[in-house]
Amino acid sequence: MRRFVVLVGLAFIFMAAVSQAENLKIAALDREPYVGQTLTNYGFDSEIITEAFKRAGHQVTIEFMPRDKAIADAAKGNYDAVFPEYYSKERAQDFVYSYVFSSSLLVFYKRTSSNITYKTLKDLTPYKIGVVKGNINTDELDNAAYLKKIEAESDEENLHKLARGELDLIVVDKLVAQYLIKTKVPEAAGKLEAIEPPLAIHELFVIFPKKLPDSERLAKEFNKAYESMEKDGTIKTIMARTGLAR
Repeated sequence: MRRFVVLVGLAFIFMAAVSQAENLKIAALDREPYVGQTLTNYGFDSEIITEAFKRAGHQVTIEFMPRDKAIADAAKGNYDAVFPEYYSKERAQDFVYSYVFSSSLLVFYKRTSSNITYKTLKDLTPYKIGVVKGNINTDELDNAAYLKKIEAESDEENLHKLARGELDLIVVDKLVAQYLIKTKVPEAAGKLEAIEPPLAIHELFVIFPKKLPDSERLAKEFNKAYESMEKDGTIKTIMARTGLAR
């Protein structure tokens, strides 16, 4: 009888654990090399997300779409989460934010043969600076009418122009620049480099819609799992595989 009671108790524990496991549908934003449909494991940020939820007992299905659609659909409760996303006071009204799980380093890139340095943006007034049309960089840079900013359609286009000497500087995410030089702008390898200090460090989050009742719980489970990945070196291992350096 005692053995039967123990077995029944174990069965209930198992059933409770299974009932807590969920298949989560998560909207993602194409942002290579952080996240991308054509990348191995959908990119390193996707690997981090998937592993964290796996440790929390959940499976993940990732669907890619434009940012505006992802935010709008998730806010309605059509997705369990969205990533990677910046912090916004306005957005925090509708979403629960995870801990910071990744970051984007916005920098100026120059040719290695150039001796350009700066302390303030006004130091850069003599130079032609490539920016991507429609990108939000920093308030100071975006409002700096005194700078010679030349718009392009993409970071890749700007890297080509910088390598050819058509621009003096470009504004770009550091990892995006490294990735594009490796994959699409090989002629720039060893010829371009980032300038210190960075323009900005944008923290990246997973956001969970408040419309869904389990969002607070899922955010806490993700945070706990992410902390365990930091402690056991999993995050470093994932990043080391990319060959990219922050």
